[in-house]
Amino acid sequence: MSGGKEESRSRSDIGRFALGGSRMNVAILDTDGTIVATNREWEEFGRANGLATPTLGVNYLDACDGADDPEVRRTATGLRDVLAGERSEFTLEYPCHSPDERRWFVMHAVRASGAEQYVVVTHANVTDRREHEFYLERYLTTIRNVPLVLFAFDADGTFTLSEGRGLEALGLVDGEVVGDSVFDRYADYPGVVADCRRALSGERVHATREVDDAIFEVVYQPMVDGSDEVDHVVGVARDVTKRERHERVFAALSDLTRVLMEAETADEVCELAVEGAEKVLDLPDTLLALFDESSGTLLPRARTRRADPHPNELLADEGVAWVSFTENEPRFVGDTAILPLGNHGVFVTTVTDDTALDVAELCTAAVESALGRAKRERMLREQEATLRRQNAALERLNELNEGIRRIDRALVEARTREEIERAVCRRLTSGGSYRFAWIGEDDPASGVVLPREWAGVERGFLDAIAVETDAEASDPTAITLGTGRAHVVQDVLRDPASETWRREALKRGYRSACSLPLSYGDAVYGVLTVYSDRAGTFDKLERSVLEDVSQTVAYAINAVESKKALAGGEVIELEFDVSDPTVVFVAVARETGGYVEFVGVVSKPNGTLQSIFTVRNAETDAVREVAARSLEAIGVELVSDRDDVAVFAATLTESSFVATLIDHGAVPETFVADGSSGRVIVRLSANADVRTFVEVLRTRFPDVKLRSRRQRERPWASGDFEPMLAEMLTDRQREVLEMAYYGGFFDSPRKSTGAELGRSLGISQPTFQHHLRAAERKLLRRLIAEGDV
Repeated sequence: MSGGKEESRSRSDIGRFALGGSRMNVAILDTDGTIVATNREWEEFGRANGLATPTLGVNYLDACDGADDPEVRRTATGLRDVLAGERSEFTLEYPCHSPDERRWFVMHAVRASGAEQYVVVTHANVTDRREHEFYLERYLTTIRNVPLVLFAFDADGTFTLSEGRGLEALGLVDGEVVGDSVFDRYADYPGVVADCRRALSGERVHATREVDDAIFEVVYQPMVDGSDEVDHVVGVARDVTKRERHERVFAALSDLTRVLMEAETADEVCELAVEGAEKVLDLPDTLLALFDESSGTLLPRARTRRADPHPNELLADEGVAWVSFTENEPRFVGDTAILPLGNHGVFVTTVTDDTALDVAELCTAAVESALGRAKRERMLREQEATLRRQNAALERLNELNEGIRRIDRALVEARTREEIERAVCRRLTSGGSYRFAWIGEDDPASGVVLPREWAGVERGFLDAIAVETDAEASDPTAITLGTGRAHVVQDVLRDPASETWRREALKRGYRSACSLPLSYGDAVYGVLTVYSDRAGTFDKLERSVLEDVSQTVAYAINAVESKKALAGGEVIELEFDVSDPTVVFVAVARETGGYVEFVGVVSKPNGTLQSIFTVRNAETDAVREVAARSLEAIGVELVSDRDDVAVFAATLTESSFVATLIDHGAVPETFVADGSSGRVIVRLSANADVRTFVEVLRTRFPDVKLRSRRQRERPWASGDFEPMLAEMLTDRQREVLEMAYYGGFFDSPRKSTGAELGRSLGISQPTFQHHLRAAERKLLRRLIAEGDV
């Protein structure tokens, strides 16, 4: 009886314990580990997690032993230790997640003593605690690792909380400012004080402030009490120093890029780039080197003050910078980054982290773009400048061409040398930049250049200077007269050689000068000198045009001088002995033993001269052979050969003796050669420069000697007859008529037949006769029917 009562009391005690416990899951195990009692929460949890039958009578230890989870096996071990009396209790926290939620439990087993030994096992749901601990741990991790500052201050502005890693930027530790007044601590930062007062007034504040070289993004949240009064303020401050500085750097880089894109030259781009790199991009060790096409190397163009002033090894041929440039790839040597600038060069700087490298790369891209733009702008400016120069040159060329046309018209109308010289000087100074022009000629007796004609702003200039022709002359007119070439003074003020006449020239506004020889062949008719009111006027184009003008003037003077020789009533006759073997007539006489007589000259339609001459007492083949070797004759043809007199036609070169006579205004009247020399009589106009003519002739043909000079009247003037022939006859008719006359067609007996003369002209006899009759008919009509002569 007594045993039954004790057992009944024990079980009653167990039941009361199991049923009277908390809302935890509770089970009671006997000494074998069998579940002998549970509470309602235990059974409901089992059913909720897939147990179809109650757990009473189930051996808890066997169930644990069959599990694969190590935590469950640890539970079995701990329970056995408690049942064996080796420990009084056992606790284990474990996860028990369902498909729908994450859960954590704490199992606690405690040994109970009584009439019977048993173990009370409880499973408490600690998910809320674990999650709270998780969030707390995450919060603490954030505080310890993220640059944040958590703070709070009361209604008086006294700090009640201050912690977080962000305090390191301020040189503070957790809680150091607690108890301090926010207004006292940050009295030197008006922005911070203002933010705190706004928060205490009930306004949520979000601001970015800089404190002690650190930048924080701060949020203030007012906390109110039951009466809606601000009780305290909590806040969080995030250290955004790096971000803000990066943003400032990138903003500065944007501004720098804009400035670089406005630079006009490569040097300006480089100077602006290194200045920006040092002052705003925090790249104090920066060097820019550009490729120099003339030397084929990289040359430093700009550097910061701290950059290596002697980067020879870095920039040397085959050095790392050269490799970076040629391969267009970045290269690194320690902290030094070499970044290629396309085909422009390299950007060299020191980088300490990835951010600095990013900034350097962006700066490099901006510099490369700016250099490309500067190059394009330079090319555009050069093209525009070239176009302006070309347009100016074209306009000037048009002006010069118009001036030349005016001069040409004046030369056509001029009848004398004086008229030619006067027209040229006046036309040159009638407009444009030519201020004064004059023509002078050498006076051997006085050794100075005498003015012949001038126009423009002279104001006594020619009287104020004496242009001497000695070897040390510095005046451009004298220099041209001595050298026979054009001479230019581009800047009278700066030209050292102009010292002797500079003052007088500047008084009259002469800033540059150009002297040009007036020469035709070997004849020199003086010097044309032109003065401009601008320095640098006489460029290549201007000189070329003026040289054409001077040649045209010289040709015109030669033409009127030659015309005087043909048309003048009073002429000068000069007789020369000619023994020069280069003269074709002398050579023929000397080598064949014949008697050579010049008959006349026929002007061919193509501008060449054909000389008609006769040879007596010589073999015709020998004559042709000697003439063919002469440099004066291009071709020699036998026109006729009868009665020991052979008539020849020779086409003369421009440098031949007869052509030289005609080019310098002389008309050969007779030229005979017999033996080793010849004699020639020429006619010049009465006012011709005989001395110059003789000097020219002797220069060309040294073995020519003047025998006599005489002045006489022509029996009649041909001045009107020559233009009449040109007007009446065609070129072919005149050629045929002259060939017939000089070839002896009208002689009696005839020296040449129509067939022979036609053959020498390359035409048939009927054609020769047709042109000859037409020419005769025209002349007779003018002579007889119209009575003009």
